[in-house]
Amino acid sequence: MNKTELANQIGISRELLHRHIKRGCPVDSLESALLWRSKNLDLTQTKQSRITGNSGGKKSKSDSQSNETEIISSDMAELVRKVNDSQLDLETTNADELFKNSRALKEKALALQAAAEHEKFTGSLVEKATVEKIIFERARQFRDGVMACSRRIAPEVIGKESIVEIESLIQKELRAMLEQFAKLPVIERTD
Repeated sequence: MNKTELANQIGISRELLHRHIKRGCPVDSLESALLWRSKNLDLTQTKQSRITGNSGGKKSKSDSQSNETEIISSDMAELVRKVNDSQLDLETTNADELFKNSRALKEKALALQAAAEHEKFTGSLVEKATVEKIIFERARQFRDGVMACSRRIAPEVIGKESIVEIESLIQKELRAMLEQFAKLPVIERTD
């Protein structure tokens, strides 16, 4: 058997087989080459251990179109079932499956972190401490406005006996206070 045939049977390129040979891979039989690969190659660097099942080849357009058609034609209950079937099981005792699941969780965490960084960069995500500071400042300003409002209303209401007139004065003062509160300048973030 020549090296091209051996590479095809293993499922790798001829060039990769030559790199393996330089590292000591035997080429006398398929079994010895596979045994060498299992002992000497990092598991994460082989096609068989890819989490997504990606074989490394290019997808044909018909494959991606059929997947999209399948998703579109599926109803919601079926999609939920498919997602639940593919959830990661961290309670397993199978080391290979546990490794793949933990690796997938790590990739997901990195992707979520990158998404959060992107949202922060674009301004659609702000830090919790910044929001809490702004809310505290606005609540303090609102409290101060309400306290001052009662002091401004008291002299105007004194001596008035008509409930309609008292209500009108209170409403006028509260409206002025709320309009003033709405016109407060935007509090800038300090990063």
